[in-house]
Amino acid sequence: MIEPVTQRPQARVDLLEQFVYFGEETSVSMAERYFSAVDETCLLLVKQPRMGTLHESNVPELTEMRKMPVRGFENHLIFDSPRPGGIDVIRVVHGARHLDDLFGAEDVSGEE
Repeated sequence: MIEPVTQRPQARVDLLEQFVYFGEETSVSMAERYFSAVDETCLLLVKQPRMGTLHESNVPELTEMRKMPVRGFENHLIFDSPRPGGIDVIRVVHGARHLDDLFGAEDVSGEE
């Protein structure tokens, strides 16, 4: 059975980096709340996979990619691609990042 939420390698790195940041700069409790909020938002996207906003991209493989703020952490965005039975999380980043430079070849292909 395919999991309803899959995460590409860079999304896992994004989440780990943000967890460490929150743990060091605020508290482990905040880091855990962030993880929970990401999980809750992903489950909401599984139920309503087209809920997020389409992310404009000139890369044909990313034309279906959507973005959605993390609930309770609205400055953080989940970039996902709907798929049968769930979503594929491509990146999870702070919205202040330069988004045009965010996606590399591994995000397009889904390979490590």
